[in-house]
Amino acid sequence: MAQTEEYPAYLDEMEIGDERRFRQRIEELQTELHELEKALEEARRSKRVLFVKGADLDREVARFLAEDLGVGAREDGRPAGFRLTDGDADWCFGSVISSDDGNVTKGHLARMVLEREEAGQPEDGPAMLIANTYRDGRTLAERDEPVPADVVKRAGEDHVVVLRTLDLLRLGQRAGNGFPAAEQLSEALRGGGGWFEVDASLTAKLHGGSPSVSKPGAVAAA
Repeated sequence: MAQTEEYPAYLDEMEIGDERRFRQRIEELQTELHELEKALEEARRSKRVLFVKGADLDREVARFLAEDLGVGAREDGRPAGFRLTDGDADWCFGSVISSDDGNVTKGHLARMVLEREEAGQPEDGPAMLIANTYRDGRTLAERDEPVPADVVKRAGEDHVVVLRTLDLLRLGQRAGNGFPAAEQLSEALRGGGGWFEVDASLTAKLHGGSPSVSKPGAVAAA
């Protein structure tokens, strides 16, 4: 016979068996579940750099740099533009691009170089282009396309360090695992240009940059 009457809460005053322990355990599990849900939401937030676009992507890149990597960053008023900062001083010129079905191109680099020139920045000063490539890809394998070799070469010549948002996210994973991350990015940016790749094993490598980096945990050059 189905019960139709609601259980009266006052009856919990009469404890039978292990009721108190059961309630305490339920409270502990609810607290743990809340903490796990919060951690999962924070992890998913980091992945926003892979799927948002437009102004949302611009804001998310600046947030990721500042919060996930601990690198001073601010939007600078340009569409898709930002700067890396050290205290009150800007030290790196940055831009964000997104492509639904393509990779970084020489055209993207040319536009950034022009913007850098118009902003009065030195042509050999630190510059970073963050690209959300192959945004419409349905698998990580489809998203994980390398930056074309000719674009890497041009980036080196133009003194621009290119990162895919996938590289940026993996760099955040390196930081979360206690490995050098922000320091590696800074070293790469101050060293010239090329493609700063972070692969699926979280190994960081600067393609097209200076090969002088050799200390343990530093960015390899190719």
